[in-house]
Amino acid sequence: MPFDAFAEADRLSAALRRLAPVPVDPAPVIRTARPFHGARLGEMEGLARAWHREHPGSAAEEVLSLADALWRRAVREEMVLATMLVGRHREAGCAFGLRRLDRWAALLDNWETTDNVGSRVLGPWAAADPGTRLAALERLAHRRNPWLRRLALVGCVYPARRPDAVCWWPQVAGIVLARADDREAAIPKAISWVLRAYARRCPAEVTAFLEEHGRALPAIAVREARHQLATGYKTGRPGRRAGGPAQAGSANS
Repeated sequence: MPFDAFAEADRLSAALRRLAPVPVDPAPVIRTARPFHGARLGEMEGLARAWHREHPGSAAEEVLSLADALWRRAVREEMVLATMLVGRHREAGCAFGLRRLDRWAALLDNWETTDNVGSRVLGPWAAADPGTRLAALERLAHRRNPWLRRLALVGCVYPARRPDAVCWWPQVAGIVLARADDREAAIPKAISWVLRAYARRCPAEVTAFLEEHGRALPAIAVREARHQLATGYKTGRPGRRAGGPAQAGSANS
């Protein structure tokens, strides 16, 4: 039987509404124009896991067509679930493509959906081949849409997880500098994530970078990066580990 992405999207949408049957005001959590039911990310993760268990061996094009059908609904839960489905399918993540990213980007209007795209799709994609793919993040960092600029920075976090992270630091540092004077609210915290991620992998290089460019960078990013270098914590004290892109659902802004 042919795969029906729209029927699957209808089924998943109904499951999401059951998780949070009464829409809530998103304002205490995020600022968004998208409908917001209020389902928890952990519950949505469970739904994504269950779907993949029910569809073993699903083709990348099937996962991507389902993700597209969910994303186009422009509802917070459907959009986040779309990123989860792609992120759990290696071949779908590799085939996601920058053209699809451009289509999805038209609906980005808040940190949560942006960070889920960055942490589940774009970041792993960049980390798989930073030698060729960091150039795409460089271009993204100059886009007019501030959420795409934030997305570029979130994507830069993931090559820091590679054992050869120091090799990619000069290119990542250039992306950070390109956004150093960007005071859109979406940007400074994302710069902090990048600096703290590389501070763990190549502290000498990040220390030198802060010494040279610290005055040009957002104060919060410099402060948290220096705390990370000195103590291993973004606040400079135990109890609050360095945060990252809002994949886990914390209220980062």
